[in-house]
Amino acid sequence: MNEMRVRRSDLLIAGQMCPPASGQYYPLHSPVDGTLVAEVADANGADVDRAVVAAREAFYAEWKFCSVEHKRALFVKLKDVLYAMADELAAAKIQPQGGAGIPPLIEHVIDYYVGKLDDGAGALIEHGDKGTNYVYKEPLGVVAIFAPFNGPMLGALLAAVPALVAGNTVVLKAPDQEAPQALKTMQAFHEAGFPAGVVNALSGKGPEVGQALVAHPATRLISFTGSTATGKKIMAAAAEDLKRVQLNLGSKTAQIVFPDADLEAAATATVGSGFPGQACSAISRVLIHKSLHDEFVALLEEKAQAAGPSLLVDRAAVERVEQYVEMGKAQGSLLFGGTRPTGDEYAKGCYFDPTAFAFPDQSSPVCRDEIFGPVVSVLSFDSDEEALALANDTDYGLLVSLWTQEPVRQRHFVRRLEVGVVTINSGSALSHRTPWGGFKQSGIGRRYGEMGLEPFFEYKTVWIS
Repeated sequence: MNEMRVRRSDLLIAGQMCPPASGQYYPLHSPVDGTLVAEVADANGADVDRAVVAAREAFYAEWKFCSVEHKRALFVKLKDVLYAMADELAAAKIQPQGGAGIPPLIEHVIDYYVGKLDDGAGALIEHGDKGTNYVYKEPLGVVAIFAPFNGPMLGALLAAVPALVAGNTVVLKAPDQEAPQALKTMQAFHEAGFPAGVVNALSGKGPEVGQALVAHPATRLISFTGSTATGKKIMAAAAEDLKRVQLNLGSKTAQIVFPDADLEAAATATVGSGFPGQACSAISRVLIHKSLHDEFVALLEEKAQAAGPSLLVDRAAVERVEQYVEMGKAQGSLLFGGTRPTGDEYAKGCYFDPTAFAFPDQSSPVCRDEIFGPVVSVLSFDSDEEALALANDTDYGLLVSLWTQEPVRQRHFVRRLEVGVVTINSGSALSHRTPWGGFKQSGIGRRYGEMGLEPFFEYKTVWIS
């Protein structure tokens, strides 16, 4: 690759784009063909301390007391900057999936939370001759944000915007594999004129930066999006100082398909969600009525072959998929896929064929673990109660995709499914107005909507005699 095309990404600390204290950068290679495309600042604990101290100083010196109108003006400018940087942001993405430009959801999220600035600071509880009692909301302080690799721009903004609207300052830890776009997104706040130190962004290969950020005594809330395994470690570390956590973690999304479903639409949804499967909402368990099994699997294979090989984020992701495929071959029946694709166009990239296994039950790790790749498990059921039991038999509880036209059955399942989101006759659905999050080990707290703002406040009760 021409050296001029290799981008270098620096840190944002205290209003300055700067190299890491170590002077070291780590390489990122394209998952398409393996070429070097970026060099990313490899921060360490010293950089974390500088960023958190800058955020804490900015919080007390300015941002906590910033006026509503000044905040509103800055967010208006932020949107202008994001649109002006749209091409740069798209080019900063390592895995070339998703269209160019700023997704409309991002503007909706910014507008929604900025609108909450008009909701007022609190509530008057009592006011009389003997005294006054009121409650008002205060920001927490420094918020540590961990953005995911599968949505670095949206993931960064989805935590940073409500945190800042609430009056907190932020330090972002960019995802290792997609750090350039996350760092570039946070740079937009700097370009929009947010005060120095209010927004900071770090990157670093390996666990050092994340561990130091969680452990730092000045961080008050950890907002993390990623795997359940890492989320558990963050929660345990946060317990040392009783830090708050907002955790958007893993899933093992079930799709339940009944005989009255639109099979064409259901199979299309499975392929669109499950392959490549690099999303927390991705369908990874297909629960199909026995009468439909053969017909649906044939339709699924046809659509998967038409979609072609799935592009994964890096070689480690491909190797992880291969490990689960070997388990699936030993414990279930391979329906299709199960290999890396052949052909020169795929030889140097991080590709894997869409893969499906049939299992008699859900005892295999392929059915139970979040693989985060193009592998789905297919299981059959006879009755509504068997389908419900299969769907709920998981450590996770983010989303279920239910396919039936029967209203009574829809209501029955909605009341009994142990998940935070139920979609009926669609693969998934998302709105900036409605909360997103899960039961059980799929996380703590919610994103989007009113509930997405709530974690970033403390409440103070005042009595005046």
